[in-house]
Amino acid sequence: MKRAFIATAFLLLVFSAGFAQKGDYEVDERSSFTDRIYFGGGFGLSGGTNTTQITLSPIVGYMVSSRFSVGVGVTYQYYKYFNFQDNQYGGLLFTRMNLVKQIFAYGEYSFINQTDYRDGVSRITIDRLPIGLGISQSLGGRSSLNLIAAYDLLYESNGGYYTSPWVFSVFFSI
Repeated sequence: MKRAFIATAFLLLVFSAGFAQKGDYEVDERSSFTDRIYFGGGFGLSGGTNTTQITLSPIVGYMVSSRFSVGVGVTYQYYKYFNFQDNQYGGLLFTRMNLVKQIFAYGEYSFINQTDYRDGVSRITIDRLPIGLGISQSLGGRSSLNLIAAYDLLYESNGGYYTSPWVFSVFFSI
């Protein structure tokens, strides 16, 4: 419950801060809903002798202003380690504030449901709250490649499921 409260408070803080700041230019009030929507996401594939991981993570964002956007996404991961296989799924809410030409602040609340590796049977949901900075490289038109380095505010050093509080992401948007 405490984590959900922290995540909600963080998203409201970032959301309200986004409206409090005036961007370098404004989205034209005549901009249609579809002009403000963008799509993107990431794809991951890793493997080794005894490990396979495949990740699909599409997102949909909405440009509130020229500098501020919000969005949602879903995540699916297939994970195999020796004979253990798992289908993991989750979602995310994100905010993005363009700071200068290619640099942006980024915050997200995400969760993933997976089999608990401690007993191999029950399912658990793990949440994260990474905030950080990103850089965006235009690929022409509205398309871009985005790199993010973020720190997970919900990271647990003792008994947590992740080995580091740092989250590095690469995703595309159009």
